[in-house]
Amino acid sequence: MNTQRAELFYKSDLILGEGAIWHPQRKQFLYVDIEGKKLGSIDPVTKFCEEIPLDRRIGTVVPAANGNLVVALQGSIEELHSGSGELRKLSDIEKNLAENRCNDGKCDASGRFWVGTMHLESKPNAGALYCYQGKLQKKIGGVSISNGICWSPDNSIMYYIDSAEYNIKAYDFDLPSGNISNERIIAEIKEPGCMPDGMTIDEEGNLWVAIWGGCCVHQYNARTGELMGKITVDAPNVTSCSFGGADYRQLFITTARTGLNKKELEQHPLSGSLFMARTGIRGVPPNYFKEII
Repeated sequence: MNTQRAELFYKSDLILGEGAIWHPQRKQFLYVDIEGKKLGSIDPVTKFCEEIPLDRRIGTVVPAANGNLVVALQGSIEELHSGSGELRKLSDIEKNLAENRCNDGKCDASGRFWVGTMHLESKPNAGALYCYQGKLQKKIGGVSISNGICWSPDNSIMYYIDSAEYNIKAYDFDLPSGNISNERIIAEIKEPGCMPDGMTIDEEGNLWVAIWGGCCVHQYNARTGELMGKITVDAPNVTSCSFGGADYRQLFITTARTGLNKKELEQHPLSGSLFMARTGIRGVPPNYFKEII
């Protein structure tokens, strides 16, 4: 098994860093701090970092085809104007469930925004996975901790993680309709205290999964479920990862401080920071959100 170590990319103190994604037009990595209620961006060359405060928890962010960003806030999906910073509501999402919030999400190749929800205290089966493009559709119910999502390079398979189930699932995916079917488990995380979190995919179709509680990112063969590689990180709670940079060979990694006690934070002072690994493997560009007019 191939093992390497991620380097510190930017020292920070994110409470719950998440939502790593590359923005090709801006040439920046984007991320969120869910509990810190802010959206961040960082230039991989200059390491200039900018953060935007928000009034609610933010689960994830994706680039939009019109140059703006789409953010999943607690209670709504909104478009964030790149110039003014103003928000425009696209859809309510579980607005009537005050104890729920949005978590991870990404766009498919047709520009649909897939985003999950969860209870603030991770109450079992309280969340769901939704798909939004003009209207909001529930795709999977009874979700506990909706997390990583991505698609195979040929868009025939959708991969999805409900962290509380300690596995990675695959679904047959129909790109024209957005329908999913034939649910199956392709890999299980069996290490004690470790939970799968955010996820991305490389051009070879292998999955890269942030491991909460594991100080690492796992690389899985999506066809066999084999654990192929591991990137160690100097923080226990690794939350998400995304390929990007000029050649899509930089793996950007977010971490969290939440969930660690005082002693653990003293042992892992870089928790909440941003990390980077050069894998030697090329990732795939992110999909943009495309609004139906």
